Amino acid sequence: MDYNSNQPEFYYGLGKEIVPEGIFERFPELIPAVGDHYWREDNKHKKMLLVGESNYFGDYPETVSVFKDADKWYTADTDKLIPEEMKTAVGNWIDYRTFNKVFGIMDRVLSEAGIEHEEKLAEIAFYNYFLRPAFNDGKNKGFRPQSIDREISGIALSGIIDKIKPDLIIFLSKKAYVEFTAYCARKGKEYAGITIAHVAHPSSAWWNRYGGSLGKKKFEDLIKANWIK
Repeated sequence: MDYNSNQPEFYYGLGKEIVPEGIFERFPELIPAVGDHYWREDNKHKKMLLVGESNYFGDYPETVSVFKDADKWYTADTDKLIPEEMKTAVGNWIDYRTFNKVFGIMDRVLSEAGIEHEEKLAEIAFYNYFLRPAFNDGKNKGFRPQSIDREISGIALSGIIDKIKPDLIIFLSKKAYVEFTAYCARKGKEYAGITIAHVAHPSSAWWNRYGGSLGKKKFEDLIKANWIK
């Protein structure tokens, strides 16, 4: 049976050398969101994958989720992973204020190029790099990856790239970009023909600072130069 890129089965088998049942067999909610027009053969834009950083969980006890323990999160024989009430929230079909800044730029660039399109994720793919959520207790927001996070996140994104074959990858997180490029260097992986870049996270002060040269303007310049055919 053939599976499409919005079904977990499309990504099965990735990371079985570390995650016993496979990364996306264990975390089917975390597969990329791939818009309907990402694959369209008559597109006037190339295939673009945007990569965010991570999800955030509150102070769940281990009886609900083992996400604070990296080894348990990936390898333990447990069903205490993504709480039921968070399964929709962690999905990569995002639609909220932070990322609407990015989608607004995409929409304007396509319109200025005279390209008919649908809004938001319809034209692209989106994925969060780190599979383990960050702990947000209101004071300690931010993800601090451990060795197993680094390895599995690298394996997962490498596999996704092989599956959905983007022409352009833009990380909306310097941390995720640095981690992935370090993973590729360790593994000797190269992606000839794929433009890989990063911009400041749209929720950070750097998104607008210096005229947006690290964030919004950089993003716009990247997609004008590398996404539009």
